[in-house]
Amino acid sequence: MSTWTSDGPAARRMVRRAFVLGVCLSLAGCVIAPQTRSQSDVVQQVALYDGEVVVSGPPGYCIDGAHIRRGASGAFVPMASCESLTGTPGVPVQAALMTVSVLPRTGAPAQRPTAQEIAASMAPIEALDVIDGPDLSMVRFAMGGGQLLPGGDPRYWRGGMVINGHLLGLSVYGPAGSSLAGADGRRLLSDLAQALQAGSPDLVLVSASESATSEPPSQTPDAAPEPSNDTGADTSSTDPDTEPRPTGLRSLLSGLFRNSG
Repeated sequence: MSTWTSDGPAARRMVRRAFVLGVCLSLAGCVIAPQTRSQSDVVQQVALYDGEVVVSGPPGYCIDGAHIRRGASGAFVPMASCESLTGTPGVPVQAALMTVSVLPRTGAPAQRPTAQEIAASMAPIEALDVIDGPDLSMVRFAMGGGQLLPGGDPRYWRGGMVINGHLLGLSVYGPAGSSLAGADGRRLLSDLAQALQAGSPDLVLVSASESATSEPPSQTPDAAPEPSNDTGADTSSTDPDTEPRPTGLRSLLSGLFRNSG
């Protein structure tokens, strides 16, 4: 593996890390095939990082709990149709394998990678479609799908998004010749992203609500202020938490790259 020295290549390496995380954490090789599991191994959702990210799929799709992987570098959650995992007829949906990879939250604010950055991270694989949505970046790749899903179409979709400061890599694979290799795969990827957003808490709103309920009573209007011994010195807070923090994808990537080995 070559050494990455500039911000651009480092960013591509980090984005790629989010998508190959599943391969790194899946110790049973690089092939995952949806098959019937015991009922205890099939779950509707799984909470990661103290509930900061709650993974669930669109209606009709369940999580294969037997292949969930958690490690210091992140978490990997595969899902397929509930019917294929349980053997019990249910909501009719297309046969598909979806994966969600979640990286740990860092001190720097996470920013969603662009579709071009995702495409560059998988070079030299050809990107057939490059799409940036409001909350999800999507790329359709020309090859590689059959390496993870036996009998899968080589074309597949990947996406990138951020939830509560965690970078998420999403993937959708379908059988050979499936419409999931085209527009239907894009729609399913979007549905997966919406399910992730709907199931995960909004930590910004939660924090604001907790702050509002914990504020001390306001001072009564007729309360006289204490005498001041102001000497003219600057008494503004120097709490590091109030200092401006670096923002942007580069600062996030540099922190992850530094620890990625």
